[in-house]
Amino acid sequence: MTTIGVFVFLALLPWIPILGWTDIFDSGNNFGRGNLAFVFAYGAAAVGFNLLVGYSGTLGLAVAGLFALGAYGTAVLSAPSDAREALSGYDWPFFLALPVVCIAAAIIGVLVGFPAARLKGFFLAIATLALGELIVTIIRLDDDVWSGLKTNGGTGKQVPQFLVPGLDRILSAYMLSLGALFLMMLAYIVLTNRRLGRTLKAVRDIDIATGPLGISSTYYKLVAFGLSAFAAALAGAMWAQNSSFANPSTFRTRLLVFLLVVLIVGGLGRKWGPLIGAIFFVFLRQKLQDTQKLLFLILGIALILAVLVLPNGIAVLPKQIRDSRWVKDLQRRLESLLDFST
Repeated sequence: MTTIGVFVFLALLPWIPILGWTDIFDSGNNFGRGNLAFVFAYGAAAVGFNLLVGYSGTLGLAVAGLFALGAYGTAVLSAPSDAREALSGYDWPFFLALPVVCIAAAIIGVLVGFPAARLKGFFLAIATLALGELIVTIIRLDDDVWSGLKTNGGTGKQVPQFLVPGLDRILSAYMLSLGALFLMMLAYIVLTNRRLGRTLKAVRDIDIATGPLGISSTYYKLVAFGLSAFAAALAGAMWAQNSSFANPSTFRTRLLVFLLVVLIVGGLGRKWGPLIGAIFFVFLRQKLQDTQKLLFLILGIALILAVLVLPNGIAVLPKQIRDSRWVKDLQRRLESLLDFST
C-alpha cells in the first residue's frame, strides 16, 4: 500500500507542484517534469540492474547496450516510414514496438547470459561489457552492416513522440516513465517476496551449495539476466521519449558508470535504492551540467565513499541514524526528562 501511495503521489505531482523550492525537480514547469522523467527512467533501469547485481550477485554489465537497444528499437520501429532519413522507420504503433523491443532485449539477455552464467567475477564482467559495446557499435555502423536498421549511424536519431491523450510532450514522457518505474517496482517487489527472490539470494550467498540442494543456479541467473535486460530496454525507450533524440555516444561506458552510481549510491539490493540513487544522480548532473569534469570527479568520489563508508547506500541511512548510539542515548535522555517533569 505504501508503494502504491508513493506512485499515486508522483502521478499527481505535476498538478500539485510542491517542489518549487528546488528548481531542478519543480514539477510546476517542464524543466522540472523533464528531470523527474529522467529520474524515473534511470530508476527503472536500476531496478532491473538491482535484481541482477544486488539479488543474484551476478556482475552483468551489458545494461548500457540494452538501454540503447530500447531507445533505438522503439524509435526506429515507431517512426513514420515516409519521413526523412534522420526520422524514418517502420511505422509501428508505439505500444506494439515497446513490448517487442523489450522482449527481444530479454531474449538477447538470456542467450548471452547462458554462456556468461558459467563465468564469474572479472571474466563475467568483461564478457557482458563486450555485449553492451557490440550493440552500440552495430547502431553506429548502420549502413555498413545493414541499411534496414535505419539508426542513422553515428549522427543520431530523432525519436518520434508518443502523446498520451490530453497531455503535452513533457507530461506524456513523465507519465510513461513513471509507468515504467511502477511496472518494474511492482515486478521487483512481487518476485523478490516469492521463491525467486529467496533463490536468487541463495545463488548469490551460497552458489557452490545450490547444486546439492537441487537448485540450478544457471537457470535462476538466466531469469535475472532476462528481467534485467527487459528493464534496461524499457527504461531506454522511456529515456528516448523524454530526450527526443538518441545518439550512440550517449550509451557507451559512461552510461554504465552512471547506472552503477545510481545503484550503489542509492543502495544495492534495497527496494527504494534505485529511485533514491536516480534522484541523487540527476540532481548532481543538472547542477554540474556546465562542468562535466567536476561532475565525473564528484561521482567518482561519491562511488568510493558509498563503497567504503555506506556500503548499503543512502536508502539505509535513516535506519543507521535511528539505530546509532548517540540517537538512542538522546532518546533515553528525553524520556528521562519527560518522566522527571511529570
